[in-house]
Amino acid sequence: MPDKDFKSGFVTILGRPNVGKSTLLNALVKNKISIISPIPQTTRHQVKGILNLSGAQVVFVDTPGIHSFKEKLASHLNTIARRALDGCDLIIYVVDVSRRPGQEEEKLMDILTRQKTKIIIVLNKMDLGDNFLNDYVSLWERRKVNQLLLCYMPLSAKTGKNIDKLEEVLVRNLPESLPYYDKDSLTDFPLKFRIADIIREKLFLKLAEELPHSLAVELESMEDKKKVVYIKVAIYVQRDSQKKIVIGKNGALLKEVGKTARLDIEKILGKKAFIDIWVKTLSDWQVRPRILKELGYWWA
Repeated sequence: MPDKDFKSGFVTILGRPNVGKSTLLNALVKNKISIISPIPQTTRHQVKGILNLSGAQVVFVDTPGIHSFKEKLASHLNTIARRALDGCDLIIYVVDVSRRPGQEEEKLMDILTRQKTKIIIVLNKMDLGDNFLNDYVSLWERRKVNQLLLCYMPLSAKTGKNIDKLEEVLVRNLPESLPYYDKDSLTDFPLKFRIADIIREKLFLKLAEELPHSLAVELESMEDKKKVVYIKVAIYVQRDSQKKIVIGKNGALLKEVGKTARLDIEKILGKKAFIDIWVKTLSDWQVRPRILKELGYWWA
């Protein structure tokens, strides 16, 4: 039976690419769950982050940004984003008020207005200005779907402004229910994929914008010894010419990626980590269903 003194539910975070969905998730759960990059299409998984409060548990589902690319991987990302709407209790729809509404906006609105789940419009990146805030509000008002909208919430996921107010709105509108996860749970995202994603994030931050979408990262093995966790990782590129770019001159770029990734990974593991990274060529991995599944892009 539902607990009248406790609230719990699933909240899907949706938006077009690079509006700050992953930053918002990390800010809400006060921990790093989803990787962050200025490059669109960074998130490739459906990632759950769990916020445990004294009288509530909020399970956030971060999704890849919906976009119009047509290759198999992009199509799969769109499928994951749509699937995240199934069975959710609330929707956070994130927009970037520092840039104009795009074509993806209309596509997302078509999807959202065909369902009955209540929506909170998060007007994100207020720290960069609110030049297009009214454009987004007008866009929704023209749809005449006020029965779906709980509120407009201007905030900055980066600085944390109004995150507490968003949290209050969420808890107030969740159903009465027992928690879905243990109170100490932070995420249900498998550890091997979290570690691979951290390494991919560091690569995204170091490489040119056009290359990261040709990359995939697989954790091949992880051996937990008494004081150190030994991790072997493969970075897949599509062409041999890309290997030199990823490795860098005298291996400098790869060493820097390993160094910065290790700091984040050790925080998760709670102990020292040794990371052995190799770069391999795997042609057309983005269009091979078997390879995509092995890399974890079909785990959700």
